[in-house]
Parts: sequence; C-alpha cells; structure tokens
Amino acid sequence: MRKSTGHLAFIEFQSPTLVENAPADADWLHEIKYDGYRTELIVEGGAARAFTRRGYDWSHRYKRIVQTAANLPVRSAILDGEAVVLGKTGLPDFQALERELGNPNSPKLMFFAFDLLHLNGRDLRQQPLIERKAALHGLLQETAPTLTYAEHLEISGKDVFDHACRMGLEGVVSKRADSPYRSGVQTSWLKVKCVKSDTFPIVAFVEKLGARPRRIASLYIGRWQGERLLYAGKAQSGYTLEEARRVRERLDPLIISKSPLSEPIKKPKATWVRPEVLAEVQFSGVTDRGILREAVFKGLREDLQVIPAKPPSPSKRRLEGQHGVPRENILQLLPDAVAPSREQLVDYWRRVADRALIHLGRRPLKLVRHAHGATFYHKGPLPLIPGPVHQLRVQKREGGEGVRVWVDDLDGLLGLVEMDAVELHPWNATVDDIEHADQLVLDLDPGEGVPWDAVIEAALSLRDIMEAAGLRSWPKVTGGKGIHLTAPLASGVTHDKARQMAKSLAQCLIDAKPDRYLLSANPAARRGRIFLDYLRNGRGNTAVGTFSPRARPGFPIAHPVTWTQIERGIQPDAFTIDHPFRAAVRKVA
Repeated sequence: MRKSTGHLAFIEFQSPTLVENAPADADWLHEIKYDGYRTELIVEGGAARAFTRRGYDWSHRYKRIVQTAANLPVRSAILDGEAVVLGKTGLPDFQALERELGNPNSPKLMFFAFDLLHLNGRDLRQQPLIERKAALHGLLQETAPTLTYAEHLEISGKDVFDHACRMGLEGVVSKRADSPYRSGVQTSWLKVKCVKSDTFPIVAFVEKLGARPRRIASLYIGRWQGERLLYAGKAQSGYTLEEARRVRERLDPLIISKSPLSEPIKKPKATWVRPEVLAEVQFSGVTDRGILREAVFKGLREDLQVIPAKPPSPSKRRLEGQHGVPRENILQLLPDAVAPSREQLVDYWRRVADRALIHLGRRPLKLVRHAHGATFYHKGPLPLIPGPVHQLRVQKREGGEGVRVWVDDLDGLLGLVEMDAVELHPWNATVDDIEHADQLVLDLDPGEGVPWDAVIEAALSLRDIMEAAGLRSWPKVTGGKGIHLTAPLASGVTHDKARQMAKSLAQCLIDAKPDRYLLSANPAARRGRIFLDYLRNGRGNTAVGTFSPRARPGFPIAHPVTWTQIERGIQPDAFTIDHPFRAAVRKVA
C-alpha cells in the first residue's frame, strides 16, 4: 500500500528508457547507474520516511538514512535517489546491499540523491533538471556519506559510458538538462548498461562445505564452440539461499566422475555434471580466452533444458526405446502429446494460411515434430527440406553455425508438414533482421490450483502496465493453459533489451502482488501462482506461434483474441484445427 507522510504523498518515480548508446550532444547530463534499490525520501515536520519503487514504506530498513534525512534543515522535501552499499572496490555492490538490509543501523547503507522533487512546500518537478540538482547540491552539503549528492558530468556520453564500464560499473543514466520530472518511463532519461546476459551450460558446481541441507557455493559454466565444450568461467554470486539449495538438488542426478570439457582444466573443488542444465548468467565482458568477466548467476533456464532433471519414468523409457528418432535430434520429448495427422494439418493450413502467415511468415522457426511415433522439440540436423521451405544459416548462441527454416507462403507451410512439423514456434524477429526483436512476448503460465479468472485478471493488469510503458499489447490464447501478451517494438531493439523490458514489466506486477505472481519456473514454487515467463524473449527464444496447432487432445490452436473476449472469459483451448475461426462457447464457472 502506498502511504504518505503528513501532507506529502509518495510520487511515482521517473524511469529511464533503455538504449544502446548514450546521447552524444551537449544537452545531457550523465550520472553513473547505481546498483542498488531506488528509494524516495519524504521529509516533513522533522520526520522522514523511505519508500520503495512500488511505494512501500521501508523506513525500518533504512534507519540511519531516515534519521539523517529527518535532520535536514528544511520544513519539507522529497528526494529521489538510490540506496547503495559500496563494496571493497569502492563501487556499488548489490549483494552487499542485500546483506546489509538485515541491519537497518548499518553504517554502510548510503543514499545517493540525484533529484529533488519538492522543497519547503514548492513543487519543483516542472523546473529544469539542472536547477533541481543545484538546489539538491546545496541541501546536502553536510550530510555525506549517509546522504550523498550524486554528481553528474557534462562531457561526451560515450566517454562517460566507456569510463563507467572500465571501472566495472553497471552503466550510466543520461538526462536532459532542461527536462522536467515526469513519473513513468520517459525518453528524457536514457540508460545504457555495461553488463550483458546470456545462457550457458553448467559443467560443475562447488559444494558449500558443511551445509545442511546441501547447497552450492558456486557454479562452473561452459560454452560451446562447434562440437567442443570449453570452460567459460565461474559464477559465484547471485544466489539466494533457496536457489543455492534448489540448484544443488537439480544437479544431483547429473553428477559424473570426469570433466565434460573438451579441454581439461584443473578445478580440484569441482563436482562435475553432465552439461544438460542451462543457466542464465550476467557478465560485464569476455576475455580473449573466452572467460566471462564478473559472472553473476541470474537463474536456471528450465524452458531450454535438454532432458528432465529426474530420471525418466519406466513408461517414458519404454517410449524412448520404441521410437526411431536419433537422440541428438530431441531437445525435449513430449510423451503425453497427441498429434494430428498430415491430412488434418494440410487441410488446416489451406484454410488459415493467409491469416497465419501474418504472424508466422518470414520468421526463423523452432519446430515440434511428430515422427516415428514420438513428438518432440527438434534440435540439430533437419530432415530433408522441401523446396518451398527456406533455410537461414545463423550463428548459434552456444557457438558454431546452425540452420533455421522459415516460410512465406502456403507451399512453405505444407512443406513443413512434409517435415513432420506439428507446432511452429517463431523467433521474435524476422529473417530480414534476426539480431533485433520486432515484438515482445509475455507468457502467463498458471501453476497448479490457479483458477482461470485469475489468469484473466493478470492479463488485464499486465496490459495496463504495458500500456503505461508505451506498449500496446494484444492477447492470444495458447491452446494450452495460459495467455500470451504480444506488443510490437520499434525498430533497432536488441534481443537483450527486449528481454530486459519484458522482465521489468513482469516485475511491476510481481511487486504489486508477490503472493500471486513469480518469475521462477520451478514447479514447486509455482503452486497457486502464475509464472510470468519473460524468457520467451531473447535471441533464438520462442513462444508458440499464432495459429499454430498444438499437439494436445482435441488439437487446439494458439489464436489471437480481443480484450473483450478476454474479459468475457474465453478459454485457452477455445479454437481448434476443426474450428479455427469460431470459438467454442463454454460456461465459465
């Protein structure tokens, strides 16, 4: 709940737009991007409060900061800034901040103030930023280090950014010197980040000695270079206690006696594992030997795992033994899938091709195939590719070159049927520019026990959040159990930026109702909650395509719908290959 102190109420933050390059002209001020918690201080009547990005009162966590703010020589003020802890290097350290939050009287907690919104009864938000900062600087003359004025530079944005990255900072925020303060995401503030993020196979872990239950202390990760698996570094931060335990449990069935790396490397503390589990890792750069700098664990990529963590059930082992699909072609086996016949698929695509190609045409495709009695996500070498199906050679994320197929007409869709393709999962980019996303997708995936009306409520709330961020989304029922929200993006948006945008949007909904939503794909954690899957975004990441059939009983299809249909409770499997244009009518309990 948002609260107020006296007459001054919490003001929604102004937030920067993520861009690739810092602005070059002289109309901008440049500040370092602090790796901490965005915080608003409200001072009034000799008292002060501290509020989070979502307007929650965290005064009890920042006692020294709040006490120092309360002693400022003002009747009232509102300060915008970042709560930070400086690490041993003298740079903001997010993990250190999280540790210090357990000690609200910690002298290490600092507040870097970069804007002043109110002062002694005057609303300053319409004044130019440079004037607001001058007033802020005068206010904080005697309060460092607990309350520190955030300095800015008026030199080249590129020079500031390059220097920030060399120092190991998170990035820079550039702000128009003459701009007013406006809540929400604005283009008058721009952020450029030094850190990068990608997906890597886990090759080993280091056990936390004496921990009960067992948990990891760090992970060793690898990178593929063609068919060779090479060492890529060590990720020893970014874990919560719960994650460290969960990752240890996840890797337990994959332990092996020898290193899976193609080139031996001496790591006496390593417990080696089969490289079948992937991790999302943030890093600042890569050395000339291919080692990640400042690698930080961000989470497991459950949606991209090669095989389940647990040994397959006897029935699944029998199924794997019965089909003739080479194991190297199976990214993920779908033992419970039900696939339509080729005749059904041909008839379906002939009816919907014109509408489907609007969404599927000219996009690299991931395929779900049904061959030799098995249904599976395909990887590796493709079967014979008919002429109407086009090929695109791409550099794979894990290294080496691969082939992706794409189509632009009905004959191409029918050619995919010849290749035993059942489901089509397109990239969020076209073959004309595969390195930039032209759309953003958020997948609302309900866990066990979540009623359908809760999914609808989530979709409507997320729509409003996206609209506030300038994104006009449209919904799609998936033919499964959830809803996808898709929003077109402006040209030139990188895949990393699209994924960051999607995560930020999802986090807004989680911050509002953390008991209902989460970013973790862990099935145990998802019980009774909705997984907001932002990882559908990223280079090569996909979601089921609009108008794609699903390999499920009744052969539902992923179908675009209107927001009015969502509000009326349309079901996720309302459209089928037999009835692709008319939704089945059901009474919603």
